[in-house]
Amino acid sequence: MSARAILRPMPQIPDELREHALDTVAVVRFNVPVDGSATATLVRATPIPELNELLLGAFNRWRFFPALRQGKPVASVIELRVPVRIE
Repeated sequence: MSARAILRPMPQIPDELREHALDTVAVVRFNVPVDGSATATLVRATPIPELNELLLGAFNRWRFFPALRQGKPVASVIELRVPVRIE
């Protein structure tokens, strides 16, 4: 069974970044050790570097139920598509 996200904080978008209307999808690779913490990298970033930094900060706070192999937690890598919308 693969890892599942159980805590998914998203960043607060500051007003100066709200000037950019955006509707896209970021692709994030999470390295998930057996404790369910996560180290995130953006595989596909947004076109706004400042937003990417905010997203990475939030993604690194995500927590997972770890992957299981034969009933025991194991480290894993998971890629997720995360919608990003600024209106």
